[in-house]
Order: sequence, then C-alpha cells, then structure tokens
Amino acid sequence: MIFLFLFFLLLPENSFGADNIGYWSYTLKAFGSLFLVLGLIVIFFFILKKINGMGKYSSARIKLKSKLYLDNRHYLAIVEIDNKEMLVGVGENVTILKEFDNDKED
Repeated sequence: MIFLFLFFLLLPENSFGADNIGYWSYTLKAFGSLFLVLGLIVIFFFILKKINGMGKYSSARIKLKSKLYLDNRHYLAIVEIDNKEMLVGVGENVTILKEFDNDKED
C-alpha cells in the first residue's frame, strides 16, 4: 500500500493527462512529504531510545538496573554486581546505602 502511494506521489503531474489534477498532485505530494518526515522522526527517536537504553550501562558482571534522579546532580541507582543488588547514592561522592542478596540463578 505504501509503495503504491509513493508510486503515485512521485509520478509527474502531466502523466495523468488531466488539467485539474495539479491541485491533487500537489496535495498528495505535501501529505506524502509530511508522512515521510514524521516517519523519519519516529524512526530517529526509536533508534535514539535504543542507543541510550540501559544496555549501554551493563557488562557481564555489572548491570545498572534503575536510576532515580533526586535533583540535577544527585540520584539513586540500583546496581547488580555478581548477583548482589546494591542501592547506591550518587552525588558529590558515591555511597552504598543498602546491599541485597539476589538468590535467583539466570
């Protein structure tokens, strides 16, 4: 369906042979361009979300599970290291607030 729409969108105006087709041709081209730009924006944000996801902060032994920002410079984070989860406070320095044992096996 999209290919058919793009095919008619890219056809020259005088290939239809009608004099009043000019308005509809420009309208279809305008809407086609709008949908193309909106599609590119959606794809761009989808890729950006995948790049900036939590996978960026993980390795085989150390995983950043979650972050909660308290203000501009301070946040709480749950970090998993060798099946142990830790609640960490990050600000001017890093402080381990609590350790949890994670007994489940992957």
